[in-house]
Amino acid sequence: MRNRLLVVENNQATRDQLRDALSLNHEVMTLADGTDLSQAIEQFRPELVLLDFHLPNEQAIEICYAIRRKFADHQIQLLILSQGMKESQRLHAFAVGADDIIDKSISQLELHAKIDVLMRLRNAMVRATAAEHKLEGYTRELERIVEKRSLAVQATQDIAVFALAKLADSRDTETGEHLVRMRAYSQMIAEQLRSGSPYQHEIDDQFLSDLYRSSPLHDIGKVGISDKILLKPGRLTPEEHDAMKEHVRIGADTLEEAASSGQGGSFFNMASQIARYHHERWDGNGYLEGLCGKDIPLAARIVSVADVFDALTSKRVYKDAYPLDRARDLIVEGRGTQFDPVIVDAFLNCFDNISAFAKGYSRSTGFKSATQPCKCDYPWTAHKANPEMMSNSSLLVVDNGSTELKLIANWMTGAGMKARTCASYVEATRLIREECPRVVITKWGEDDPDSELFYRWIREEHLPQYVYTLAVVEPTDVRESSTKAYRLGVDDVILQSISREELMARLNSAARVIELENHLRKIERHDPLTGLATLRYLNDQLKREWSRTKTYRLPICCMVVDVDEFKEINEKYGMEVGDKVLQNLSHTIAIHERPIDFLCRLDCDRLLLVLPESEEVDASRVAQNIAQDVKQSFVDVDNQQVRFAVSIGVAQRSQQTPNLESLISNARSALKVAKSSGKSRVVCFSDCHESVSTMIELDQVRDHLEQKSAAEIMTTPIFSIHETETVVNAVKLLLKRGVHSAPVVDEQERLVGVIAEKDLMQALRHANAWGQPVSEVMRRDVIHFEETEPAIHVYEFLSQAAIRRVIVVRNNQPTGVISRSNCLRCIPLLEGRRSSDQSDSLDHAKEYGPADSLMIGQLRDLIQEIDQAVGNNSMPQMKA
Repeated sequence: MRNRLLVVENNQATRDQLRDALSLNHEVMTLADGTDLSQAIEQFRPELVLLDFHLPNEQAIEICYAIRRKFADHQIQLLILSQGMKESQRLHAFAVGADDIIDKSISQLELHAKIDVLMRLRNAMVRATAAEHKLEGYTRELERIVEKRSLAVQATQDIAVFALAKLADSRDTETGEHLVRMRAYSQMIAEQLRSGSPYQHEIDDQFLSDLYRSSPLHDIGKVGISDKILLKPGRLTPEEHDAMKEHVRIGADTLEEAASSGQGGSFFNMASQIARYHHERWDGNGYLEGLCGKDIPLAARIVSVADVFDALTSKRVYKDAYPLDRARDLIVEGRGTQFDPVIVDAFLNCFDNISAFAKGYSRSTGFKSATQPCKCDYPWTAHKANPEMMSNSSLLVVDNGSTELKLIANWMTGAGMKARTCASYVEATRLIREECPRVVITKWGEDDPDSELFYRWIREEHLPQYVYTLAVVEPTDVRESSTKAYRLGVDDVILQSISREELMARLNSAARVIELENHLRKIERHDPLTGLATLRYLNDQLKREWSRTKTYRLPICCMVVDVDEFKEINEKYGMEVGDKVLQNLSHTIAIHERPIDFLCRLDCDRLLLVLPESEEVDASRVAQNIAQDVKQSFVDVDNQQVRFAVSIGVAQRSQQTPNLESLISNARSALKVAKSSGKSRVVCFSDCHESVSTMIELDQVRDHLEQKSAAEIMTTPIFSIHETETVVNAVKLLLKRGVHSAPVVDEQERLVGVIAEKDLMQALRHANAWGQPVSEVMRRDVIHFEETEPAIHVYEFLSQAAIRRVIVVRNNQPTGVISRSNCLRCIPLLEGRRSSDQSDSLDHAKEYGPADSLMIGQLRDLIQEIDQAVGNNSMPQMKA
């Protein structure tokens, strides 16, 4: 590809030589100095500038400044041509924006290789910038949605937590507003400590937010204290006081359990500490554990001061409210004995604010008068390049015993880089796979084939981030080694005699290359429409996840989500609306996505969600929630709400699933069943991969069912129970017949309800339920079809409904039953493909799930107990 190169060279002979050497592959423009540089850049728009450093009057430095400042948006690469530059001059050139420096004695081959490297860098920058502009709109929208939902979730949590604390505090009606005041006092003291105290480094935005949310829960343990003690009008006896002390243990244990059962509840951890230790004293004479000094958590020490101050200034049945100044003096008296001296000093420094709040507070202000929690700003915006970003980066040195490499490793460690060394390329390959360092430094071996393979492997391997490579060469063969190293993909070549300052300058310049390459990879790995990961990137990560699940025998599920009638949406409303539908769908699924899940765009209108460590039943529940949320969402087009629905196929890895591709294929098969069964459905592969998938594959199935009536495929005769039959007799009849449900009829044999083991088990939880008539516990909402109804209607209903079977009636009298298995058995082609034993096994598996089988066993055991208890006139109770 021909690139536009601008050569600024003072020497006429050198200028002509460069033009002749470069004109074969590039478009070249030459200048003798920087006089007409701005006009040349605007008209010629070069992609690379070759600049002579030795221009008169130090014009080279001014040109570097101008290119980087005035023409920054042109993304011009700047290559300095030098001859005998001093180290200070090289460092200065890098500092003002030079991308690289080469000697004028460089060979043509190395010059072309260096230009190719810089052009690859510029192309990466251009592609990254273009893609970044395209994604800015999506990014802003995602940020808005995420921030809005984060604030909504936190607001909901805050209200719920405060309501919980209010519930506990409401038992003491005289301290109804204590929570709001105490929380405000705690926040003011903490903010004062943060502004200047020995504890200022312990108090950040997260600490203030957690303190605001958790401090109202300090006395939640009072719910476990008897009203006789809690509401006693007067002082407590020593025994009652000891009983009251237990409220700190009750509250702390409750909050610790809440913290361990959820994610992201850091304020629950702080709340448990406050609840347990806010009655401890600085001198160790508090309760329950008798901690002293800084052994007491900081949050508990802050709340202790706020809690006591509010108790002193509040009216109680056994005392009047103290004046604010008197309460302040009592807090000061406890300095160094009851309270932390530093916290008391902070309390005094902000006492004016506390006093103003206490005087201005009233019941009418309520919850809104409290100090608002600190707003935490999350870094949602893209990371920008930092010239000193290499200081905390990881470095791998492949050391074959060279003293130069050992010295470089020591330099990098001293500069703050996390440097590791290894002795062979094999070990280096392993470390790169495990840790993926940002920079790899090796010694170039001209005759070492392993080094060539190593560099090729780094460029061809799909590593999670870009690895910048440096090759250390000897001064005697720098030209030949550099040319070959660049062609193998080495990013930079340095001499053994390089100084520490120049090496650091090169690495800081390399930081831009690393940042741009990683940014470009991020763009390439994400779908520009939805912002989701691409399938190729997902496969790279899921290979490791798949291996982990197999090694530790963990479950893993995936679901394929497809937009129903997506083609019709595009045709009716246009492609832009179809794009908005996909964006809306991706946002909806992302809400249900866990941090460990993987979500990507599979193809046109299908998304793939992989759920590690999830059983199929959990994945199915997530899929149902996604489908429900999608039904409630819409896309707004010209003030018109365009609604849509999705079908979802779910699959779980089993012993018969060899790889990830097979798992996704199973989910696609389940999706095919969902689409063929009426759409807008969630189907699990385990429920359909045998008989139902066979029906979908056969074109004759629907035609066959359309030609039959319900009477032709139903199971008969049907077993019924009279509504006057007792519950215990109904249980015996169901067990005797070997069925899990039966229709209920009246005296004229007309259908009035249905009874199942679940209903009987629920009824048997109550005393004397065994003698009740079935009419008291049966379900009256019976799904039934007439015998003359086409069989295809029954099949379509069963495919979309959650129930397993329906009743067939003639003149409202039950004559048979139809299940999904009936629909399958009526097809001769399928009947011949499986033996009767397999058919019975499959029918039983579809008709009676594991829960039903367990329920039948429980009923058998229970009926034996009933028979034994009838003679004793005592009825056994069903265990919950």
